[in-house]
Amino acid sequence: MTRSRGGAGKTPIAPVLLPAAVAAGLLGVGGWMVTRAASAPATAPATAPAAERADAPASDQRAAPAGEVARIEDEPELPLAASVYSFPSKLIPGTQASALLAAVRAADPDRELLALVDPPQRQALAAAVAPLRVRLLETRGGPYSPWPRDPFSFARTASGAVRVVVRPNLQPGREVDSELGRELVQDLPPELDRAWGGVRWSVAAVPFHNGQVLLTREAAWVTLHTFEPRALQLLGVARVPVQSFGSAAGIDAYVGAVRRAADELATLYGRPVRFVHPLPPAAAGVASEASAPAISTEMMRRIGGGAGYDLDSLVTFIPSRDGRAAALVADLAAGQQLLADAPAPALATLAASYDLQPGADVRAALAAEANAPRGRALASFLDLVAEHLAAQGFRVSRLPLLLVPTALLRGGGDDRYPHFLLGWNNVVVETRDGVVRAEGFASLLPAGDDRAKAVFAAAGAHLDLLPPLVESVVRNGGYRCASNHLRQPGRRGAGV
Repeated sequence: MTRSRGGAGKTPIAPVLLPAAVAAGLLGVGGWMVTRAASAPATAPATAPAAERADAPASDQRAAPAGEVARIEDEPELPLAASVYSFPSKLIPGTQASALLAAVRAADPDRELLALVDPPQRQALAAAVAPLRVRLLETRGGPYSPWPRDPFSFARTASGAVRVVVRPNLQPGREVDSELGRELVQDLPPELDRAWGGVRWSVAAVPFHNGQVLLTREAAWVTLHTFEPRALQLLGVARVPVQSFGSAAGIDAYVGAVRRAADELATLYGRPVRFVHPLPPAAAGVASEASAPAISTEMMRRIGGGAGYDLDSLVTFIPSRDGRAAALVADLAAGQQLLADAPAPALATLAASYDLQPGADVRAALAAEANAPRGRALASFLDLVAEHLAAQGFRVSRLPLLLVPTALLRGGGDDRYPHFLLGWNNVVVETRDGVVRAEGFASLLPAGDDRAKAVFAAAGAHLDLLPPLVESVVRNGGYRCASNHLRQPGRRGAGV
């Protein structure tokens, strides 16, 4: 599986949210989009917007009525009813797609499985998935990315009818994905459409990014970075105003915009927004005005270490057991211990599985990446998150995290982003008949997979590890990124 990965990586985001005093030294630490690949595969042709394409889904008649209220439901307290995948043939090998679908079907014999596929992929998968009862939905538009989590959310009306809520903010390099939700609605088989109450789509009133929001029954959990695009809109600026962060007033202004954006997002998700980390204190709340900038600067420095990483790759919430929920937080130190203990043959197998350069010193390269400035800044952010969530009453455990330098990829790395993540946070959690389980990609490092299963079990959840989509993983697309899920109906409440 040797292919050039040039052009398929992440695009840099705006400067890291850091005070001016430390911005210059740390802009290189977090100023990278270590998230779902923002660029389409290099082999994918450019595509016009849906309105300009003759083959675009004719989905306007499937739009939801104006003013209709539906609640986005993706909390781990609910069981999964259906899973949606996207397998573009130019990026995802059919063998990997069919292996994943077979493993999901084995884990859940009853769930609806839907795969959005282009004609070549449909042909490649048809025979292999026929016994699995997978609905192959041949796409009219595209080419789409393999990450259906980002472009839309599932919601339900008060009557339980399914709605697809489309993200209004486009992702650079992935603009075509804005049609993915409409495509799904248009391509649903009639009997499934009827069973789901007549599926319709709508566009959310406010921007969202599902990788940066973790829903539970009681809250939508976020970071400061979740709100960067909306905060810039509210402040009327094009870039993060790092030059103003040398003063408490500058930080207060930015955090104030973030809080306003959080209030908007609370309306979208129909539940309060909570941060996985503390926010810098307002100057008025600090005992000494002179000490306010120093306190806020240090807090922003640590928060800045998480810039560019999707929250769902770093934190996992497990529903409460005995009245106390668990939070699993990624840990680079645990990853380094895992790396140090790994036998050489296991690392050689890992390198071959991810198509790393032959003869590369994987142990040394991954250790160096974790100890580089970007790695140290991320580690500090993760420790801050773990401390904060423990103070909020969660049972906090840590999961190993490895940073794999993209320069090790045999097909060629992308100098716009430094590494891809190998971890166990990017999973989907459900509760069915009182039993909590999670599913995600196996890392292909057996000791790490075993360690993750033990951590989940201690938190009260069973972890099923599935064959990975390697070309997604090396672009920082874990399992949660590479899937979207409709839940069984939950309680009704406010929403979009």
